[in-house]
Amino acid sequence: MKEAAVCIYCPEPANSLEHPLPAAFGEFADAPYLDDRVCKACNNTRLGVLDEQFARCGPEGFLRRHYGVRGRLHHEAVNPFYRGSAGGQRLEFKAYDEQIGTEVLIECEGGVYRQVRQLIFVEKSGTAHHLPIREGTTPEQLRAAYPQVAAEDLAEVRLLCDDDERPWVEALISAASPKARFGWTETPGTTVYDGAVGTVVMTNRYFRAVAKIGFHYFLTQFPEYCGHESAFSDIREFILDEASTVDRANTFIGKRQLPLLVNMLDPRARPAGWRGHVLAAEVKDGTCLAHVQMFVSEDWPAPIYTVRLAKMTGVANRAAGHLYVYRDDRPNYAGDACRLGTTPTNIVAPPLTPAIQSS
Repeated sequence: MKEAAVCIYCPEPANSLEHPLPAAFGEFADAPYLDDRVCKACNNTRLGVLDEQFARCGPEGFLRRHYGVRGRLHHEAVNPFYRGSAGGQRLEFKAYDEQIGTEVLIECEGGVYRQVRQLIFVEKSGTAHHLPIREGTTPEQLRAAYPQVAAEDLAEVRLLCDDDERPWVEALISAASPKARFGWTETPGTTVYDGAVGTVVMTNRYFRAVAKIGFHYFLTQFPEYCGHESAFSDIREFILDEASTVDRANTFIGKRQLPLLVNMLDPRARPAGWRGHVLAAEVKDGTCLAHVQMFVSEDWPAPIYTVRLAKMTGVANRAAGHLYVYRDDRPNYAGDACRLGTTPTNIVAPPLTPAIQSS
């Protein structure tokens, strides 16, 4: 028998509708929801920062921009190439620009790539420092963000911005540095880059989001559990633990090497343009597990994170899963959430590898 409708994370009433797959990745027809298990405060605030960082600052933040995936329209539009979110760092992609003769920051939207609006500080040694300039920046913020480079070490400062942006950008820079001179400016444009290198920083909030997604999806597929059970106390505590170090994720999360989708054993089975997400849950030999795989596609080797939720006794093995597929012919949805069938297999899955690898 389920306990009363109390939040699984605090004593407040559980009165919200939770999306196991964060709504930032779109609304999917027939998707499972977790109803009345989490209070509005936890859903929107304590857990909301996990979804926000997961959807904007990790690899998924880049892939959302690459594929042009939109979340809820009423949420603030944030370009993750200009600033981070929920305590996470901004996405940074650099490529060498032959015309400019140095590396530049680049951004993407819907598969189109271009230079970021930026200042480039070039040392005499040739080392370049990049500073994105986003709309709404104050002179004080810009001055505080200048790289710590001694003036005598600078060979030049370059400005990249569109022609229609130049008046307000130059006014901003002049207010931050009255002695600034604009001897070299360039207008960004769509360009083809070879060998671009991206940097994303995944914090404890990123992996706690993975754990939260897996845990909440598990509860939608195993309604005999309410989430309050003592066996889930460790995973609940980890999801809420703001003070934990990032490597604590290895206690609960590992990378699965065996594909969740049988046909994904052969990369050629991925149709051109196809992309989606996989959430799965199972009880196997007394262990409650969840699997999270984001942006499975023809050109992305999407990692599979397996979340170890709890140990149980006297429960039968069972599994469930959903494939969230993007479709262009769904006017009110991003696509469909299709229930997956489970197929017995004799393949022995190799051990999970740690989510956080030691360098």
